[in-house]
Amino acid sequence: MNDLEVFFQSIKSIEDKYNELNRKNAYDFNLFTLMLKAGDEVNLHSKFIAELLNPKGTHHQGRVFLDLFLEEIKLKIPSDRVDIFREKYNIDILLESSDYAIILENKIYTQDHSSQLSRYWEKIETEGYKQSNIYLLYLTLFAEEPLEQEVKDRVINLSYKNEICSWIEKCIQLVTDIPVLHGTLLQYLYLIQSLTNQSYHKGFIMEIKELLLQNDNLKRIIEIEEAVIETKIDVQFNFWQTLLSNLFPTYAFTFYNTNSNQGLKETIQRYYSLQKNIKDYGIMYQVDEQVIFFVELRNNIYYGFEIIDEESISSRQKEALKSLDIIWNEISDTVYWRYPDKRLDFKKFNHQNIFDLVDDEQKKKNIKKISDEIITLISNYKQGVKNV
Repeated sequence: MNDLEVFFQSIKSIEDKYNELNRKNAYDFNLFTLMLKAGDEVNLHSKFIAELLNPKGTHHQGRVFLDLFLEEIKLKIPSDRVDIFREKYNIDILLESSDYAIILENKIYTQDHSSQLSRYWEKIETEGYKQSNIYLLYLTLFAEEPLEQEVKDRVINLSYKNEICSWIEKCIQLVTDIPVLHGTLLQYLYLIQSLTNQSYHKGFIMEIKELLLQNDNLKRIIEIEEAVIETKIDVQFNFWQTLLSNLFPTYAFTFYNTNSNQGLKETIQRYYSLQKNIKDYGIMYQVDEQVIFFVELRNNIYYGFEIIDEESISSRQKEALKSLDIIWNEISDTVYWRYPDKRLDFKKFNHQNIFDLVDDEQKKKNIKKISDEIITLISNYKQGVKNV
């Protein structure tokens, strides 16, 4: 057995160890993700966090979770009545007491848009709250700052990785004698740890790192790194080719690149060779005069409709978009988009959904599901425009 074979055998042993750990602890069994998508901001995270914060919540623990949250983010609200609202004035979560208001904007895979944070602030001011008693929380996976410059000096940036994980851990410690709450909170903790790269898989990565630092293992891996990159390029290129071949008989999609006029293969090569200035690219189809359908890659593949000129679009077109029977990940004034049911992260390239693209039969099956959905969405939109 040569050195490279020994190295891969060691990796297999570490993998087996963590698979057994997962079998015993069932980290991947999670009721939240069985019922909803892991990154569902509205129906999963905002809904669950609001329920925990609500002193009148079904947990029947009064203000205990709310007070732990306020302590975690270093805010104080007097112990008078606190009401919790979801989607009031379109705010994700709103906490109101007699004198204080806390606006919590929850963003996982999306960003703020259209001066929404300023609008929320101004709306709460009109309700009679003093500026000094209004707090604007911007919650993201890793404490990213909002895009809106006007509010940056008054925003408190929070992260799931730090504040939310820490808060949930403290909540868990308080309910060890209440099995239902303890188990539910533990599953939610596992979920957000997974979203923020802190799950038990992190232990697997750390052990692989230690293995790489032994002997000449790092040198051996670097020697095959170029082959790995070439493989990634081929897998992604084949994805686009297969998708286009499925779509083209019905709708003539064309390739586009927001960075340059390079072709698809060159663009993919740049995607894996450059660390900065990587622009979005994908394929698009002109649905009608003011609407295009796009399939685009940032880190993940996502797709949807984009309105070219909001001022020129007709009410028939708007109504046809709104009436589509689909759950979008985000809807704005100009864009409706979603991820495929099986997320494809071509940047991390570390999920079974990506590895399935190597198997020819599985690749055809998974890409056909995406292309069928795209064709159906476009067809239903066109039919909707005719019927409105």
